[in-house]
Amino acid sequence: MDLETNYFNHFWRLVMNKNLLSLAIIAAMSAPLAAQAEIKLSGTLQAEVGSLEVGNGDRQTVTSNTIGGHGSPNKMRFDVSHKLGGGLTAIARMDWSFGAFGNSGGTSNFTNREKYVGLKASMAYFKLGRLQGLYKTSTLGYDKWAGTGLQARHGGGGMSGGAYGHTGFINNALEVGFKASGFKGGLQYVAGENDTSGPNNTSNDGSYLGALQYGNKAWEVTAAVAHMNNDDHNIDGTNWKLAGKAKFGKMYMALHYESVELGDHNMGILAKGGNAEATDYLMGQIGYSIGRIDLNAWVAGIKAGDNAGSDATSYSLGAKYNFSKKANVYAGWHKADSDDDAIDNEAFVAGMRVGF
Repeated sequence: MDLETNYFNHFWRLVMNKNLLSLAIIAAMSAPLAAQAEIKLSGTLQAEVGSLEVGNGDRQTVTSNTIGGHGSPNKMRFDVSHKLGGGLTAIARMDWSFGAFGNSGGTSNFTNREKYVGLKASMAYFKLGRLQGLYKTSTLGYDKWAGTGLQARHGGGGMSGGAYGHTGFINNALEVGFKASGFKGGLQYVAGENDTSGPNNTSNDGSYLGALQYGNKAWEVTAAVAHMNNDDHNIDGTNWKLAGKAKFGKMYMALHYESVELGDHNMGILAKGGNAEATDYLMGQIGYSIGRIDLNAWVAGIKAGDNAGSDATSYSLGAKYNFSKKANVYAGWHKADSDDDAIDNEAFVAGMRVGF
């Protein structure tokens, strides 16, 4: 081997050693940053097929994200957390929904859901941005058919709809909350005077939502309130509810009562305005697990206030087979009867959901 080749090999080893050293230094410096910041991707994909009859229309076979027009449960979410020291963590969320069948049952494009930043400690937190209402999220898990064509909320007729009920989002919201000794709760305030989430994109004036819960893994009781003040449409109404759930071995039970002044034409229930009076909802649910199979049924009655809409009875019955905690197939039957035949509906639903 000549002298020139020896010099070249020595030079190449020196360069490689420096590169490896640089990479090692970069990796060592990046490790603490990676340990402090975490980005989590999660989401849901769901599709349904079934037979649907609404009002006096013909029965038809439909495909959708949720049969009955409840919107799309399909979503993709990024959650960011960054430890700041002293027990504090910075948090942020970016969340979108989308349709599984083009424009059916929602939208084919990505649509804004929650977008917020905040801080959390061991027993308290705050968030600022576009949020799901606490009135909704405090009891969202009480209905085991939530997010499907068999659900009780919104068009299902068992719970109220709207952003101040169990569907939609609160813009320009500030939320504070806590968790301690079996209690957890929170309060949301519409902080922006330029908020336009009211009817026909009109402003909210002093609107708020709150929830307080107590319990453990076996049982829980919840009280929640949602108040909207909308001067443009002469709306100054309040929804409030009491709810509870319990698990007895393989059996699940839930009871849910609402007094609703802020509807969204849900089962004929109108948003409060003029002389409309509060509407009462009462929903009960029971479930039983057999191995990988969950059987769930709910029944609800709606007593509409004067000038608010129609009385109604609605119910769902179905079964779910769980391949895993994040993948299942389900099938069932939903029916809603009211004083107004035009808004009655019946659906036979089959679907599949996969989470990640």
